[in-house]
Amino acid sequence: RELFIQFVQYYNFHRPHQALDGRTPVEEITN
Repeated sequence: RELFIQFVQYYNFHRPHQALDGRTPVEEITN
């Protein structure tokens, strides 16, 4: 469970998304 939480945080805050032109979802939301 802890690993899943860490993965979700990584996925949403650190992993660049091709669909967002290399931005993270957090960057997309806050900009």
